[in-house]
Amino acid sequence: MNFAAELAKFSRIAEEKGLVDSIEGNLSMMDRSTGNIYITPSHKAKLLLTEDDICVVNPAGTQIGGTGKKSSEYFLHEAAYAARPDIGAVFHCHAPYLTAYALAYRDFIPPADTALSHVFSEIKCLPYGAFGTHAIHQGIEEALDGRPAALLGGHGVVCVGVDPEEAIGLLEAAENFAKTLAIKKFLF
Repeated sequence: MNFAAELAKFSRIAEEKGLVDSIEGNLSMMDRSTGNIYITPSHKAKLLLTEDDICVVNPAGTQIGGTGKKSSEYFLHEAAYAARPDIGAVFHCHAPYLTAYALAYRDFIPPADTALSHVFSEIKCLPYGAFGTHAIHQGIEEALDGRPAALLGGHGVVCVGVDPEEAIGLLEAAENFAKTLAIKKFLF
């Protein structure tokens, strides 16, 4: 598999869906056979990324490929892969409705009688941790234990999947449901 090409493609899809922009949000994939993590570069429009732009980081944490600087959220991605050996992709963004829960330091708990509750029984909110540091992922092991997503207190959301398509799809479903709940509150 060409991880860099795949990641560039799904990064464009994430920006087309409005889930990321050139400054915020990042996506990664892990080649479990080598331990290399492929991650989007900092401050680059995801719509314009090519496979040459995708940063490649070896298990020692050294960037060995890519034209830009690896995302400042690299430690978050690395921690998610360590917490979940069954995943191949991590997606971090600031989707507005889920991020509102993160800014309020509240778990997102879908009502039990909804289809989404079968995938997301809850999305736990971690305490605040400064971006670009190891503090941002404190508690990620517990938050992602049996769950595909976690809220980053005061910051945003992270979602994991077997591949980028699943990670983006799960995040998009949760974000849309959080939006529906906000509309319901407004209407009733």
